[in-house]
Amino acid sequence: MTKHNGLAAAQAINVAPAVGAVSTGRAARSSARRPRRGGTARRRGFALIQATIVVMVLAVVAAVVAPRFSQAGIAENRMDELCNNLQLLRSQIELYKVQHSDNPPMRAVDGTIAADGRFDQMLYCTDADGNVKSDRPRTRRDEVFRYGPYLEEVPANPFNGSGTIVVVRDRNDVPVPGNAGWAYVPETGEIFANDSVHHAGL
Repeated sequence: MTKHNGLAAAQAINVAPAVGAVSTGRAARSSARRPRRGGTARRRGFALIQATIVVMVLAVVAAVVAPRFSQAGIAENRMDELCNNLQLLRSQIELYKVQHSDNPPMRAVDGTIAADGRFDQMLYCTDADGNVKSDRPRTRRDEVFRYGPYLEEVPANPFNGSGTIVVVRDRNDVPVPGNAGWAYVPETGEIFANDSVHHAGL
């Protein structure tokens, strides 16, 4: 009986450290798996700094690029307006010629040219010979002055803001110095933009 009890006690003594060792190993592994709060905070802080840098870089790029796109958009809109105004002027001049024996505005039936640069024949009613109605209202047709008006007003050249017309002999004279928006050839009825050599070729 005494031997049996002594053997059991020895076994208990031998087992106890093993159990403790197992428990200590689990605690070590558990500790290894547990994330370190300090490391996570540092990673989050670094990510925030990176995000801030990216936002700042994008803001700088936008500040540089946006005005260029804006200026390009304005120039494109002006060019569209210039082309539309030229198309309007040219189409109405052609209509005038059809209704006046192929004579363009500013050229009378006898071939004489009005050199004052006024576009009255486009702005008021005219008879078959191109004479402008003198009595008021000049924009109301009657039995004699039954043509036109072809324009409510001369549109402005969007690149210099002028709707003034200057008379030239041909396209080679364009642009004419000054602030005229359009250059007009009464002999042929051709009309050009007068703000630059490049636009004169449109």
